[in-house]
Amino acid sequence: MASGPEIAVRRALFGLLWMAAWVVPAERRSEWSQEWRSELRYALRDCFSEKSPDPRAIRKAIAFSMGAYRDAAWLRRRAWQNQQLVARTCSSPWVCLALLTGMFVTAWGIAQFSAAVAAGMSSVKVHPWRAADSGTPPCDCAADFLAGPGSLGATRVFFDGFSHYTITRETVRGKGVPRADWTVAHAGSDFFTALHLPIRFVDHDSMSPDKLPQIVLSCDTWNRVFRSRRDLAGAKLRVGSVDGIVAGVAFGSSMGLPGGANAWLLGSDSPIGNGNAEFVAGHLSRAGYFNEGRWTLSVGGILLAFLVLPFLALPTMGEHGSRSQRPSFARRTQSWGFLTAKILVLTAMAYFVSVDLSCLVLKSSSPFSIYLQAGSAFAISLCGLCWAYRDQQRRCPICLRPMAHRVNVGQPSQTFLGWNGAELACERGHTLLHIPAIPTSWFGKQRWVYLDRSWQFLFDRTGGTSRLS
Repeated sequence: MASGPEIAVRRALFGLLWMAAWVVPAERRSEWSQEWRSELRYALRDCFSEKSPDPRAIRKAIAFSMGAYRDAAWLRRRAWQNQQLVARTCSSPWVCLALLTGMFVTAWGIAQFSAAVAAGMSSVKVHPWRAADSGTPPCDCAADFLAGPGSLGATRVFFDGFSHYTITRETVRGKGVPRADWTVAHAGSDFFTALHLPIRFVDHDSMSPDKLPQIVLSCDTWNRVFRSRRDLAGAKLRVGSVDGIVAGVAFGSSMGLPGGANAWLLGSDSPIGNGNAEFVAGHLSRAGYFNEGRWTLSVGGILLAFLVLPFLALPTMGEHGSRSQRPSFARRTQSWGFLTAKILVLTAMAYFVSVDLSCLVLKSSSPFSIYLQAGSAFAISLCGLCWAYRDQQRRCPICLRPMAHRVNVGQPSQTFLGWNGAELACERGHTLLHIPAIPTSWFGKQRWVYLDRSWQFLFDRTGGTSRLS
């Protein structure tokens, strides 16, 4: 009768086979399971004797069971390779470029969206300002003023619209509106347009420049005083000594502007320099990351990656065998064109991915955003360039498909007496690739050997698969 440890070991090993069977293709799973289970029974015969279990035999049985996973994975890989359409499609250089292009388009779309989100989350940057300190703030100096003292030109936030407003306390009255003191922001008629601030329930007739000054209510005032009426556009109010007409209600990022204004009086003469709180505001540009200044961060990181690449990986496609004929000029041009296309797409993708990270991970005004953008552009470009060269080194120069059927030849102890390394073959019978395991003076780089037509009988030229396996 089997002991408890023996039953436990048997169940564990048969459980490993049961899990490995799910990797095997369904049409071969039953036969595969029967063969491996019968072989495992033979392997378990020596594990347990009448006296005590044999640890060495148990370890061999465990190793035998783990080998089932390698066999199952090999069968699964072969089943996938037998699907000719899928195998040919996935190994095609055009599919490789299409996938890279898709990743680039995705990164570009996210960059556009993330820059818009970064601008939308903090679309307006506001800074206290005094007319006595700097005079009337001209638009060409507003970016320097908002960036703050001591900021460098490369680190400043870029703006595409500027304006100015002053906070006062005014008495407001009107038809159906009780007399009350409101906090009013005086600004130019283009305030909301220049800062891209949203206004709802707009009366376009009242926004005409030949009308009375416009009044834009805050959302809180609209809810509290006007009980959320949607037809209030066009109503007249008297703000202090100025008659104005309600143009709409401010929503979104305009509600968070400093000053806590109950209403915005647009187009009236704002009282400047009389001790009231004054602010200069600038709208963060959505395209600030792609315009002047900011783009140099990503481009600089990409150029630095090109300079560092030769120290990390040797950008060579290998040598050509002395007895083999070099490919034609058209084939070489096609190969280098494919490599150039990969590099261009990868560098463009690195540019936009760095923008994605700088927009989404940190605030656009953060000084660390520039370091994140430049560093990520460098790292992504360097990894992409290394992959591009590595991928090109393993592709046939004739058909640009990945080399396959890897075979290890020789032994490390005989490196100086004979060939020791790996040999790969093109699935269409164009070339052989010899990769030395240990570079030597006579064989230091990978070497291409081009096959003539006498080798084509080993390859299925119609199906695109090789009979070498």
